[in-house]
Amino acid sequence: MSGLTFVFPILLAGWVPSILTLVVSYTILTNTLESKILRDRQTFVQLIGHLVGDDLSRTGGIIEYYQNLPEVAKILTSPSAPPAAQQWLSATFYSHPRIDGMFMADSSGRLIGAIPSTPTLIGKDFGSELWRGPASATREVYVSPVHPRFSDKRMATDIVGAVRAADGSIAGYLGLSVLVERIGRRLSTIEFADQSVCQVLDQRGHALFTRNFQPNPDSERRTGENLLKDIGQNKSGHIERHGNLYSFSPVESAGWIVMVEQPKAVAYKPVHDLVGKMTLIAAWLMALTLFFGWLFRRLSRRQTESARSLEREVIFNEKILANMPSGIAFVDPATRQFLQANDTFAKMAWQLGGLPEGRDITQATYDEVNLAPPGAIEKVLSFGTPFQLTEHPVKDIKGTTRFLNINLLRLQGSQQTVQGVLYLVEDKTRDVTLRQELIGANAAKDQFLALLSHELRNPLSPVIAMVGELEAGAPDSPEIRQALEVIRRNVELEARLIDDLLDVTRIAKGKLQLSFEIVSVHEILQRAFEICREEIAQKELDSQFRLNAEHSHVEGDPARLQQVFWNLIKNSVKFTPAKGRIVIETLNPAPDEIEIRITDTGLGIEQEKIGKIFNAFEQGQSSITRRFGGLGLGLAISKAMVDAHNGKIRVASAGKDEGSTFTVILKTVAAPAGTQNGADEARPAARKEILAARPRRVLVVDDHHDTCTGMKMMLERRGYEITLAHSADQAVEKAHTENFDLIISDIGLPDRSGYELMRELHASKGLRGIALSGFGTEHDVNKAREAGFSQHLTKPINFERLEEAIRRLTELEPTS
Repeated sequence: MSGLTFVFPILLAGWVPSILTLVVSYTILTNTLESKILRDRQTFVQLIGHLVGDDLSRTGGIIEYYQNLPEVAKILTSPSAPPAAQQWLSATFYSHPRIDGMFMADSSGRLIGAIPSTPTLIGKDFGSELWRGPASATREVYVSPVHPRFSDKRMATDIVGAVRAADGSIAGYLGLSVLVERIGRRLSTIEFADQSVCQVLDQRGHALFTRNFQPNPDSERRTGENLLKDIGQNKSGHIERHGNLYSFSPVESAGWIVMVEQPKAVAYKPVHDLVGKMTLIAAWLMALTLFFGWLFRRLSRRQTESARSLEREVIFNEKILANMPSGIAFVDPATRQFLQANDTFAKMAWQLGGLPEGRDITQATYDEVNLAPPGAIEKVLSFGTPFQLTEHPVKDIKGTTRFLNINLLRLQGSQQTVQGVLYLVEDKTRDVTLRQELIGANAAKDQFLALLSHELRNPLSPVIAMVGELEAGAPDSPEIRQALEVIRRNVELEARLIDDLLDVTRIAKGKLQLSFEIVSVHEILQRAFEICREEIAQKELDSQFRLNAEHSHVEGDPARLQQVFWNLIKNSVKFTPAKGRIVIETLNPAPDEIEIRITDTGLGIEQEKIGKIFNAFEQGQSSITRRFGGLGLGLAISKAMVDAHNGKIRVASAGKDEGSTFTVILKTVAAPAGTQNGADEARPAARKEILAARPRRVLVVDDHHDTCTGMKMMLERRGYEITLAHSADQAVEKAHTENFDLIISDIGLPDRSGYELMRELHASKGLRGIALSGFGTEHDVNKAREAGFSQHLTKPINFERLEEAIRRLTELEPTS
């Protein structure tokens, strides 16, 4: 009750001034509101005028563009102006949807051509009294009064511009027609106030519209002429006539006037209603003041409750801050003292920052806590740039290394004044430890894959060698040869699967390495095709080459490109039924591109599978895996290799059993200049004759006895003299007692690596070498070349490639 007693006199003291203010303001408020209504009406009318003017200006812009074109002046002065003008109008008119007609007239106003077409008026005056004089007097466009259009008697206005010849004389006129109904449709979308009528008057005072913005067909009746006289020289404003309020504004670009008519009583009705309500407001004022007094008391009570709630939130936030795992502190910008810090930050300061344990963190300064660099806070305060250290190593009091993320942020108030520095410390030791463990595990996985590849490939080499021996010495029995072919094919398939798995691993880790050189795509396609020739012959496939590309050289890795094309041709052979067709073609869609297409009549690809065909382990249909086998890695590897060459690969198929087309697009380069001549060719030939005169001696080093035995049998049958060694020391001993043309060595030897052996023999004997190993990563190949090996071949042994490498190396001049 005491609260009401205190509030009521204050409110009562406000009633008397309020009532006096209402009485005094009665007339002032009326005048003010009426003035505002007039301003709002004027603004509204001006906006309508701008709307009409903008429409006419944009349409006039078309005339301004074309009237300065030499082509238009040329047409108007041409001896055959009518047909040329009609043709030009037909071509131009339909590119401008905002116009309703277009015409050309000569300098005297006679029609040359028009759309809509009016052949009967050609050569006759085209209403030039409406526009010719003003249009010729200006270099801008002129908007004519409205009039019935000649072609269909619909009300329209003409927007005309004079077309001038090079000497400045008028060559003719170019005009556009805009229907009044088009303007009316635009204005009909505007909502007008109660009992308001909008009208547009042209230069002659003709009203453009009847009710609902329909065109006014009576062009001679000038209903707005008297009103124009009343408006006088004023460009905009208001007049009152016969109980109506007229607000008007000019359309600057046309010389027209936009006018809104409304009964005066309706226009000022809001003012009268407001004044009437003021009395009611005064009557309610006393009741409201009493209500507000009561409400003030309730608000006071709520304010007290809000203060208590805010206090609880502060306590809650302090609890959250205290229990956060990250250290958070606030540093004073002047004294560098910690104004506030949570328990986590205090513990880090004691354990990691060198602060004496037990000392209050709020009594310490920034320089006493050795976590962030001493000068960091100065840069943050001076420049406002946040300071950050990621996984910064720090030793704790026990000497253990911990890793911290440290951030310093300058905090500013609403007036851009510096409030302090937010000091954030997060312990990332666990994350760093886990990441290092993951890196170690990943390295162990890579080592495991390399060792697994090596151990899987080693047993395959003697199998391949013995199959070759059996094929060479076996009786001419189809059954035996078929069995040997099955063994060979499956051993080679297993080796291919091992290579594919390793390639997928390299691609996933971003370790796919390429050796770029300028190569011929046609030659690589031929080599890839030769690998599949036997399978093509077995299935009696019709293979066609259409190598139409004139520019066929690219910069790429020849081995990887051959692998891509071999995968694509192999797929076509694999999935095309017997007596099907495979087409390999090339073309140049652009001078700097070559497109390679491999098309077959095989199983095809279902449309929903095309988007996933280049995914690893994807073979299009589950039945394909069961029927044809394989891991589905070839296309994924091919796409990665094409991407590594900055190329593109795509596939197209009409559906199941409709065949498919794989397309590879690569950037071409200029073909290298030819360097061979007769003298260059004669020298290798002479060298071959010298080498053919004696057998080539090869030292084979491998700790796998079966592999040595198989290689010795295969190479001796091919005419080589083979000496075996099962360790590096044996190889060195034999190399010093005998002369060899070449060394073929495994990498993983029992006493030392094949790299060390090659370095020693290359330095002491000048021997060239071929590394033959189950380790086949890019790193292994590069390491072998650095050690002095000229070639690196992976097991199982492809004896054709091995013999080619031996022949190429033994034909070279000795290195010492």
